[in-house]
Amino acid sequence: MFSFYRMSLKQFLFWLVVWTIIGIVLAQTEIANAKHSGFTGSDWQPWSWAFTAVYAYALVTPIIIYFCYLWSFDKGQIIRTSTKLLLLYLPITLAFITLMLGLRYLVYWLMLGEAFPHDEILSVYIYEFPKSFSFYFAVIFAAYTKIYQLKAQQEQINAAKLHGELLDARLEVLQHQLQPHFLFNTLNLISSTMYQNVDKADSIITRLADLLRYSLATQQKPFVTLQQELDAMKSYLEIAQLRFGERISTELQISPEAQSVMIPVMLLQPLLENAVKYGIEPSDNGGSILLCANIGDNNIVISIVNSLHQQSIYSSSFGIGLENTKKRLKYLYQDKASLSLSKIAEDKIELVIILPVERLQDVETN
Repeated sequence: MFSFYRMSLKQFLFWLVVWTIIGIVLAQTEIANAKHSGFTGSDWQPWSWAFTAVYAYALVTPIIIYFCYLWSFDKGQIIRTSTKLLLLYLPITLAFITLMLGLRYLVYWLMLGEAFPHDEILSVYIYEFPKSFSFYFAVIFAAYTKIYQLKAQQEQINAAKLHGELLDARLEVLQHQLQPHFLFNTLNLISSTMYQNVDKADSIITRLADLLRYSLATQQKPFVTLQQELDAMKSYLEIAQLRFGERISTELQISPEAQSVMIPVMLLQPLLENAVKYGIEPSDNGGSILLCANIGDNNIVISIVNSLHQQSIYSSSFGIGLENTKKRLKYLYQDKASLSLSKIAEDKIELVIILPVERLQDVETN
């Protein structure tokens, strides 16, 4: 309970102003009542009656608020809590009247050097007891309004936190779906070349290690720069080059201003893997892969153009790599990002990703 009496200087001054304004309003009523009843005393006395009442109630208000926090008004507790609050009115009001009389005695001794004049003490308590009823329930109403407002805000915060955790979990699942797919393909490649060309297998293992090292290093990083991603993807393209030899040709066209843009980690790997799977692997003659990145209209535009040999696969489905990429972009950017796939020639297909430009400082701020 004592925590409700502890407050900063700013909070203390705020509530002092609030209660003082209430005192000024009540003082006008006391002055009007005094004139109406023919009171002939000093002008300060009606003011002292109002302010001693208000400040006395200010002292017992934290006790009321404490029990409001303690007793819930949730469904199933309404009758029990209402009963408790009605019973609490008795000790709170007795404490309030006692404090009010004590303050009035103090004021009168300071101002006049004599005791505060009043009727028999019991009569004072009986007279004052019902007068504080409205004050009591006004405090209760304000307290429960604040309690449920804070509760609603906390629920919103918890919901947002839960949504964020769910989003992270979904993204992690999507990323983990991609990594084994690529890993198994590469291990099969190593297995098939191990006894035919040891040097070639060794080169593939070295580049696979670079990719795995990159994957582990960025496991807790949802975003990396495009240049960091490209450095890792060069290892993947080198693995493809070792696998297909002259059947594959690759080219990168990256504008300097695009290199520092932040993109989702491992964004390009499944897309390049699809380009190899559908553009290079099906044909004995192989094909080409062109990766471009440019800045325009505050967006980064990444495109992958590759040869097309299996139209039916592209026209019927995005495949797991592209489908997961679409989901990741949706989770991370909502409607600010897009992914499209279109045929640009009889034997060429282009995949285009458009993302909002975000630099390192922007991602750290968010």
